[in-house]
Amino acid sequence: MADDNYTRILDRADGFFRSVAKAQPQNLQCGRGCSFCCYGLFAIAAADIAVIDEGLVKLHPMRRKRIIERAKEVIATTNHPNLRDCSPAERNLFFERTASTPCPNLSDAGECTIYEHRPLACRTFGLPLRDGDRYLGDICDLNFTTASKEEKDGAAWDLQWEDQLDPEDEYTIPEAIVLAARVRGWL
Repeated sequence: MADDNYTRILDRADGFFRSVAKAQPQNLQCGRGCSFCCYGLFAIAAADIAVIDEGLVKLHPMRRKRIIERAKEVIATTNHPNLRDCSPAERNLFFERTASTPCPNLSDAGECTIYEHRPLACRTFGLPLRDGDRYLGDICDLNFTTASKEEKDGAAWDLQWEDQLDPEDEYTIPEAIVLAARVRGWL
């Protein structure tokens, strides 16, 4: 079960995204079936494993089995390293190499099968990023393409402590799925 404090962080991220979508709909292309952000492996926090686990538990067993199989396949076919043991250069090369790898949770219809239980990075993808007063830039090539500096600044997710990952806390979504499946006895 996800920690209540982390659940509040996820709720804050969802609320912020909703407020940006309401205030600047012209700058956000995100919507049902848009899966641009669902391709490419990236680091998630260890806290997201419990969130993903909750989502997997709620799925029909056959759908869950397909997702677990896809996660195992991604790990096997991408020469997936243990991120906790990688150098930053090795980790970056791995992420570059897997930039077109679909998330195991992505359905054939282009929708996230665990949407309500997706990691923090998935909830804030598409928004510009800032670290306090320092604007870091845009993440999504589809969003904020014609936005003013003021609009981007107002929509920027402020990276805080919960967004900062130490190497020992980094996993990918496929790793989290397989780990949850092992703990639950699904493998």
